[in-house]
Amino acid sequence: MTPVEWPIAAEAADRPVDPARPRGPSRLATVRRDFFLDSEARLTEQERALMSAMLADLLASLAAEIATIAGIDPVLSPERERALTGSGLLNREGLVALMLRRADEQRIAAAFAAHGGGRKLPLLSRLVGDPDPAVAAAAMALVVARGRRRDPFGQPRLELSDLDPDDRSPVVHAVAAALAAAPNELAPLAAAADAVVGAVDDSQSLDEAVAALAGALAASSRDGEALLAEASAEGEAALVAHLLARRAAIRPQAAWDHLLDAGEGGLALVAGMAGLERRTAARLIADFAAGRGTASAEEEIGRFDALGKAETAAALAFWRLPRDFRIARTRLGLANG
Repeated sequence: MTPVEWPIAAEAADRPVDPARPRGPSRLATVRRDFFLDSEARLTEQERALMSAMLADLLASLAAEIATIAGIDPVLSPERERALTGSGLLNREGLVALMLRRADEQRIAAAFAAHGGGRKLPLLSRLVGDPDPAVAAAAMALVVARGRRRDPFGQPRLELSDLDPDDRSPVVHAVAAALAAAPNELAPLAAAADAVVGAVDDSQSLDEAVAALAGALAASSRDGEALLAEASAEGEAALVAHLLARRAAIRPQAAWDHLLDAGEGGLALVAGMAGLERRTAARLIADFAAGRGTASAEEEIGRFDALGKAETAAALAFWRLPRDFRIARTRLGLANG
């Protein structure tokens, strides 16, 4: 699929800078890290632009909410925002992973929309009118949730409920601390940050809305391979990941990571773990391998065909282990079997 440019998000990400940039040791350390990053692993300009815009929007919305509760001027100055982003306080794995996933979802959806042509009514729109009230309600809830997470230009944005619970308080308190301009504002801002965190409703997260639709489809026995293939053909990546996760009894995030791992065998493996028929697996691989520049659909379907029962069972056993245990095994460089 052809790349899609994002001029609106890029404008937000590429702010004017002083041409006489500092040359001190602190910048040199950053330049050295950046220069030697693996070119295959580093962010694309599209990803960087989208993630930068999402973070800026999140900080602005949190600053406004916190300041309103605290009764102060809701202004996060550019200097304070730079200090906040440069402090490392926002460099949290969960937050960065979420922004990257939203950027990937946007990229996939835009690519499929550009190549969709004049087809029938999209899957989600049809599900809103489904005869099963639970499916229709869950589909409408997802439509509304997605709508709230679009800025005026149609670019993705985050809400606090989308963040992992472990990330919410640190992020909110970091914004509150950056807002404080005088000693008498410290206590009100800290209290306001606590109030903002305490008011979060986990059920309002976008992932919960996707999970609810996947659950409603399963409850009505509508989560079979035909619907999964249809969702795949429309680039409904988040729903596909949840449907695959339910079939394989693994976490949605694990299914998502495999879904984007075309060219390295992950896409073939998740299709095998989900027990897909070859035709459905081929549909999935053709749809998602096409969006990866280094991926070969032919090689990926070959990997799927070569999967044995023992290999699939070992992968399932590993991916059903507690997440912290799996991370520890990986970082220790130990075999997963």
